[in-house]
Amino acid sequence: MKLMTTRIRVQFFAMFREIVGKREILQSMPSQPTLKEVLKKLAEKYGKDFEETINKTTGQVDVNTLVMLNGRNIRETDVKLKDNDLIIITVPAGGG
Repeated sequence: MKLMTTRIRVQFFAMFREIVGKREILQSMPSQPTLKEVLKKLAEKYGKDFEETINKTTGQVDVNTLVMLNGRNIRETDVKLKDNDLIIITVPAGGG
């Protein structure tokens, strides 16, 4: 029996692009991963700044990180992802 995998496109902007060294990667995950699983995988691969994308108290995307799923701002990390979903990770634009 072949294990199904889900391919997620992840685009990086601002400091995240500098850390990864690329604008976009294709992340393969076991079938129907959650956003949290993808963010944890990125943290394992790229380190501390990615670990801080998830607020340890709330379990949601931290307010200092902007994560978009298929063009929509998202905070919930337990959302299931589908093949070819697009995640964008960046920092919120500063206002003043």
